[in-house]
Amino acid sequence: MSTRPLASRLEGKQIGPWKVIKRKEKAIDDSSGYFSSCYFVENGDGQKAFLKAFNYHYAFGGKSGSADVLKFMTQNFTYERDLLSLCNGSKMRRVVTAIDSGEYSEAGEIISVPYLVFEIADGDLKSHMAISDLAWKLKSFHDALLGVSQLHKVKIAHQDIKPSNILVFGKNVSKISDLGLATQLGNASNWETSEHVGDARYAPVELLYKHFSPNWETRRFGADLFMMGGLLTYMIADTHFLSMMYQKLEDHQRHNSFGGTFSQALPFLLNAYHLSLADLKPLIPEKIRDELTQIIAELSHPDPDKRGNPPRLLNKHRQFSLDRYISLTDRLSKAVK
Repeated sequence: MSTRPLASRLEGKQIGPWKVIKRKEKAIDDSSGYFSSCYFVENGDGQKAFLKAFNYHYAFGGKSGSADVLKFMTQNFTYERDLLSLCNGSKMRRVVTAIDSGEYSEAGEIISVPYLVFEIADGDLKSHMAISDLAWKLKSFHDALLGVSQLHKVKIAHQDIKPSNILVFGKNVSKISDLGLATQLGNASNWETSEHVGDARYAPVELLYKHFSPNWETRRFGADLFMMGGLLTYMIADTHFLSMMYQKLEDHQRHNSFGGTFSQALPFLLNAYHLSLADLKPLIPEKIRDELTQIIAELSHPDPDKRGNPPRLLNKHRQFSLDRYISLTDRLSKAVK
């Protein structure tokens, strides 16, 4: 019997109707999926798809606590599968949902492999950046906003919004993907009590400074909005808004050195925020410069209590509603065609 976990050696195997063609290699900067392996698959009708295999073998990598780790991983798989089923039933057109799921096992193998199968994309946002103009990028951002808004309407926070999780289908459709770290209000996931979930490079700045709002929407939807602001910044400047802010901070002001409270950090974070917006503004075409800069300013505000729709609009829009931003980016994408 191989010493490699079954989830890591599925190439060539038949899993339900799916023939496993090839393992997907991770990019050097891909921090996702430590407990999973991904494959390209195809069924008898020639339909190509993408299979995510959950690697329960890692639950037994340590000498103690294996049962707890296995329980944690099993709960994560079930939670993600059920959220995807909810999204599929709700016809979320801009969210990548599973087209199949199950559990694969082999004789002689103690540990089975739960899996999810997804429609296959033509790439992610990162792979399309160099060949796409601003109009296309804003249309892609508009699609991502639609997907996140669809999740928010059923009280699901994504929590891991980044360029590699925006998948592109054909030439004109983008969708938000990977609900592995998502959580739903009233249906707490294993991640609900975590200080931060997702890639720390795209983290909402308040979480880096150990500030966690007691209000679920402020903490979770506010985090998604900050990451969406970072995504839009990436489309314009090829860097994340958090990275721009951090370049403006002195070493002792950064979260791994700063010993004070978030309230004490806010003055220098606000300064870094305004300097970053000033650097970003000249990179945007003049005819949409002010409006697009304002969108980023609202989505990426370092104070989560002030993030999202401004107070003057709260009689028409909830603070973290994305509907207004969806309308704005649709118009702006058409304006720069």
